[in-house]
Amino acid sequence: MKRTSLVLAATVAAGLLSAGTASATGWTMSYLRPPGGDAIRVVATDGAGSYAGHFDGGLLTWSGWRVRNHGVPAGYTTVEAVDENASKAVLANGYAISTNTRRSFVFENGGFQLLEKAPGYSQSVVTGMNDRGDIVGSVYNDPRFGSWAAFWPGGDRAHPVVLDSPPLLSPVDIDRDGTILMQEQFGSTWLWKDGVARELVLPEGIRESRALAIRDGKVLADVEGGARVWTAYDTSVPVPDGMTATALNGSGLVTGCLRTMGTETIPAAWSLGGPVETLPAPSSGCGAIAGANGEIMGTLQDDEYHDKLVVWRRG
Repeated sequence: MKRTSLVLAATVAAGLLSAGTASATGWTMSYLRPPGGDAIRVVATDGAGSYAGHFDGGLLTWSGWRVRNHGVPAGYTTVEAVDENASKAVLANGYAISTNTRRSFVFENGGFQLLEKAPGYSQSVVTGMNDRGDIVGSVYNDPRFGSWAAFWPGGDRAHPVVLDSPPLLSPVDIDRDGTILMQEQFGSTWLWKDGVARELVLPEGIRESRALAIRDGKVLADVEGGARVWTAYDTSVPVPDGMTATALNGSGLVTGCLRTMGTETIPAAWSLGGPVETLPAPSSGCGAIAGANGEIMGTLQDDEYHDKLVVWRRG
């Protein structure tokens, strides 16, 4: 029934979006090997075919068909992957239930490396890392009293810096040149670099946006009515109507899924200036990660409890 309903939903969606939607021709699909366990999430890629994520048993990395479970940092209860860079370093947040402590780590060279505390703050939650190894996140003592944006330089992570950014701005991601993507609470999206904050110009009549990612100067954010891609702080184009966007790469490839008249979704890809392409899928699903190499990773619904992890490639 699930596959039949997807075919019907796909037909409906194709009818609704036929003018700007292409079939899955040119894309192939393969599966990522599951490690076993619950709540598996894949959240990042090195951009060259390796992936990182986590589950209830620890930090996970995929390289080719092989998946490895690296466990949790010593003294911590859980670990959640956040990002991965071209050097295959994986950024993660850990939580120790015994002390109610949250700290951040980089997994590289086979081990977890604890990030130093920012001066005056005891806890941290990181959100992004670029290929230079620069890291952004938030630091705090008691979350009831707010948090502040912080930066760990790739060349000197032992000396994190608390940023003098405007109030209510939280870091979301960091670009390869050090530009930090920030989100204003109940507001718009900002770019922060070298002590200067610049607000993304929203379409007329729109007052709020939600930052998703920044790659090579391009920003993906949600606004009322759908997602948009900014190629400059004051220049944006809408993601085609009917597509939910989740991620982009530096070339402007956006992935996500097409909404249908029912509950099913169709994995999809879209590049600036081109049509939306549906991705081959035997069941309902969505793209979640767009790598620098053009690969798309996502999930498909399974007849069992857990989703299946898949990768789409051109050719």
